[in-house]
Amino acid sequence: MRLWILPIAALAGFTLGCNKSPEGGATGHSTTPSGSTGTFKLELPGALTAKDVKQGDKHSFDAKVDRSSGFQKDVTLKVEAPSKIEVTLDKDTVKASDADTKFHITVAVAKDAPIGKQVIKVTGTPAAGGGAPTTGEFEINVTSK
Repeated sequence: MRLWILPIAALAGFTLGCNKSPEGGATGHSTTPSGSTGTFKLELPGALTAKDVKQGDKHSFDAKVDRSSGFQKDVTLKVEAPSKIEVTLDKDTVKASDADTKFHITVAVAKDAPIGKQVIKVTGTPAAGGGAPTTGEFEINVTSK
């Protein structure tokens, strides 16, 4: 009986210690600076499911900078995408004076892009003195034409 205690304890430790959730939060959600007042977050598309985009096609997504009541800074936006996927934003900066903080993300998939799930990363960086950058991700599912 004593011989079984060590392997069972090791198995329990490996199971609990090998969490495979993504660093920084779940896909489709943003991470915000903690412990600071006046922050913002990025509301990105498809938190639960990836949108299908065929090879050679384009698709537009809606997104938003969601400011807390104390946050009054411009937010500069930047995107990163895998090769063969071109991502553009309709605006590079959401101004502090903008009443509408929505922006559009256009994803153009090359005809020879790899099929399967692809992660697109969006980073919002506040103007000087506005805190740390906020990053979020969303997925698209590239399908064959």
